[in-house]
Amino acid sequence: MKTVRLADDRRIACHPSGHHTPGAVPLVLLHGFCEDSSVWDTLLPFLADTPVWRLDLPGFGGSDLPATVGMAAYAADIRAALDILGIERCVLAGHSMGGYTALAFAKIFPGALAGMSLVHSHPYPDTPERIEGRRRGIEMLQAGKKDLFVAQLFPALFAPRFAQAHPEQVESLVQQGRRQSAEGIIAALQGMIAREEHLGTLRNSAFPVQFILGDQDAIIPLEEALAAATLPTSADIRVLPGVGHLGMIEQAQQTAWMLRDFWQFCVERPA
Repeated sequence: MKTVRLADDRRIACHPSGHHTPGAVPLVLLHGFCEDSSVWDTLLPFLADTPVWRLDLPGFGGSDLPATVGMAAYAADIRAALDILGIERCVLAGHSMGGYTALAFAKIFPGALAGMSLVHSHPYPDTPERIEGRRRGIEMLQAGKKDLFVAQLFPALFAPRFAQAHPEQVESLVQQGRRQSAEGIIAALQGMIAREEHLGTLRNSAFPVQFILGDQDAIIPLEEALAAATLPTSADIRVLPGVGHLGMIEQAQQTAWMLRDFWQFCVERPA
């Protein structure tokens, strides 16, 4: 792990892996809500020939809390960290909330992207029902019930058959969530409530956009995600059959190969 310090002395944890060469455009992976960069560990054996950086979002893993709430604040911190690492352009892949961050990054810093992959993510704002659920979650966390919140969160993210067959994977993710601070989780919930729509970001993208979707994802409805996938000029649409919200765990090899192929397409594409 490498820790970079931002201008305000906050730390962002960055984890390199794979094969890096000077000047290479890396694949940068952003984890989702209540996770940290270790959620991508299952992919690393299949990305050994790819220059990869996994970053902990502010308030998660080894990264300090965000200075302000919001996906744009996350994106600004990620850009600052990449600048410190000497990375001018990358292929940015985000899982779920990491995808919301990637979309904010794409709107603010489009020239820094050779491509963007939305892994079980979408450009739509929260529905009123989802906002109410997040507010109840904030209340639970403020009441000191972080472990209960996390225990209720993760089982429903997997496809039911996978969750039944692999309870150890569900428990591993629950334990990962329990390692996160209540303050970081609350800031993330507040940021997701306030996030903006990014349909225009996709329409205006000058870089390829990949969509990795699960046909049993209870969080990201397949029909909505497929509708969003029609917006970019260049789109790579991949649907994982029998997979819920966590393709990097439920179908690690296939997800890794999809990301690697997309990264290769983006870096070989004429600028």
